[in-house]
Amino acid sequence: MANGGWYGTPEEWQRLEAPLLTIDPVLEQFARTHGITLTKNAKDSPERSIRWGDNPNFLIQVYLESEAGPSWNLWLCCSEDRGDSRYWRKDFAVRGARIESFQERLLTLLEESFNRVQQWGADPDQLEFATKLAPMPRL
Repeated sequence: MANGGWYGTPEEWQRLEAPLLTIDPVLEQFARTHGITLTKNAKDSPERSIRWGDNPNFLIQVYLESEAGPSWNLWLCCSEDRGDSRYWRKDFAVRGARIESFQERLLTLLEESFNRVQQWGADPDQLEFATKLAPMPRL
């Protein structure tokens, strides 16, 4: 899948997004409970992202690892911008699995992931250098 958007057929899209639709109610309830934002299908890719915070920024994301299967990752990330550098810590709660294999424990995984990234953000020394940031263009 290209980074620029979806290039497959509508039928392929439906097949890939179908597993996400089965977990949407859990993701939506989790986001509501914590008062945080859930987005869907960023960059026209089948995925779900739960984001909150403003430096540090927090992300829990379910995204497609492989169209075969399909298989999915549940990724956690905490990032913080310091001057012209970004620092982060990241990990996987689930890697390369069918949604059916972790669907029953998804709420527990989300709560554990939420607590983990919050702990990372509370201790900035746990974050490692990720990249230099480009300066913002002048308007």
